[in-house]
Amino acid sequence: MEDPVNGRADQERRASPGSLGITAKSSPPPTREMGARAARAEKYQALHQARVWIGRRVNKLLPDVQFPGEIFRTFDCRNVRTSCMVEVRHTTGMAANYRNLATCGSVWACPVCASRIQERRRLELEHLVQWAEDQGLQAIMVTFTFPHTGFDSLGDLLARQADAFKRFRRGSPFARLKASIGFQGLVRSLEVTHGLTNGWHPHTHELWLVSPAVGQEIRARLVELWERACIAAGLLDPADQAKVYAFRQHSVDVRLNASSGDYLAKQDSSRKWGITHEVAKATSKAGKAKGVHPHEFLVRMAKGDEARYFEYLEAMKGKRQLFWSPGLKDRCGLDEVSDDDLALGGDDADLLGNLNQDEWDFIRAKRLAAQVLDAAEIGGFDLILRFLKRRGYKPPDFGTSFVDQDEHRFPGLAPFSVT
Repeated sequence: MEDPVNGRADQERRASPGSLGITAKSSPPPTREMGARAARAEKYQALHQARVWIGRRVNKLLPDVQFPGEIFRTFDCRNVRTSCMVEVRHTTGMAANYRNLATCGSVWACPVCASRIQERRRLELEHLVQWAEDQGLQAIMVTFTFPHTGFDSLGDLLARQADAFKRFRRGSPFARLKASIGFQGLVRSLEVTHGLTNGWHPHTHELWLVSPAVGQEIRARLVELWERACIAAGLLDPADQAKVYAFRQHSVDVRLNASSGDYLAKQDSSRKWGITHEVAKATSKAGKAKGVHPHEFLVRMAKGDEARYFEYLEAMKGKRQLFWSPGLKDRCGLDEVSDDDLALGGDDADLLGNLNQDEWDFIRAKRLAAQVLDAAEIGGFDLILRFLKRRGYKPPDFGTSFVDQDEHRFPGLAPFSVT
């Protein structure tokens, strides 16, 4: 005989407007969606590995600390609940997301938060590029690099780089340069990669808004100013003629008439990114001969990668990935939004349902967080529940009733009585 409670609950779940229906799984998603889901799964796996390394480091260096999340917020990120229920949100055309989970908001430490933050920052940059075009300005991208070796520590290179930029932008030569090109502001992105031969490689991508008359002749002036700054900061030895020659050839790159439609770099195997991706999505770069982003350490786990990951976290502490010229966001009509708020995300998506404590504990124990989001996008909350059942989840036979659980899962569901 059918259980009247479970039977009724199943009917209510199927009738819920939040569910997209199990039949959606019969239509395979486009290749692009499959690639995005595979990338998301890799990011969640990388976050799990970060949690393993962080836990091990805290236990070793700070044995009296009971909760590693008190030292590294990334340890709790997308893992610890901040409410009794974990919301699952999704709107067609958007990525599914969780709410009521701790987030660290770190573009340096966390591959999942970095992805969410950078995607929203990319949209801001696209807005800026369009605004610049409407104002009759030209957007150009300027990349600054400098020599480095495998013996250099990241902290030392970043300190010298910061000193070089202060010298580069200080004084009348740079002021005259800005005046001559009609400089209206910039957005600077700090990026760090690591190569097995030459070690850490900090560099910046800068989106400059200038006069439409500016051409490649600006590069020679930039190289001259940047060379002086790097020599003064100890990044370039003027007596090493081979390095000086290479510096003049490669230390400054200028790309004119940049727009969101320009495809400047193939950053992974599935797509090409435009100017705004190059600036905002620096951490999406995967293994190339010139080096890998430190989040790749969490995936490849080669010898020394764990130590490199923590060297990176220590060196990047307190640094901003994106810097906008003061007042530029206001001028182009953008509000200031913190990385923490962008990492949280999902508040503008539809609520599909809520996962209770036992369900979430099962999901995180089995490391199914990315797959549950896949299910949400393919078949709604109904498919999530079926997926969990197939993976071995069994609801506890104590505590909250199925009726009460469904009321939490689908807010607004009318209560009913069983006679």
